[in-house]
Amino acid sequence: MKVTFLIQPKLQPIGNSDEWELCDPFTVRVEDGDTTEIITVPNGFTTDLASVPRLPGAYLVFANRGRRSAILHDYLYSQQVDRKRADRIFLAAMENEVGAIPRRLMYWAVRLGGGAYYQSHQQANEAEREAP
Repeated sequence: MKVTFLIQPKLQPIGNSDEWELCDPFTVRVEDGDTTEIITVPNGFTTDLASVPRLPGAYLVFANRGRRSAILHDYLYSQQVDRKRADRIFLAAMENEVGAIPRRLMYWAVRLGGGAYYQSHQQANEAEREAP
């Protein structure tokens, strides 16, 4: 799988939180075998980028890495793309911006700890569909 960032993301912080808002659409190309998919994260999408525990060692190793990959990954989760596929796309996207060892550690962190975040988006989407 290969991920190419076609447009660089433009972000602005939201208040004093760890949330960021996309100022313009952010577009990537995902090539997987014979299939090519263009994914556009829309203007106004909010992300916490790469959520890193505030543990000194973890924060020093992973903070501010893979920002574009994290935006894409958060968007895929919000759209309820199959979690395993979203995580594989995240791993492939990080090849553009993160070294091999941190990339693998970040991938396994989302595989092991991303379920709750994924489910929160699933519940929000279900509540939105059920609203009158």
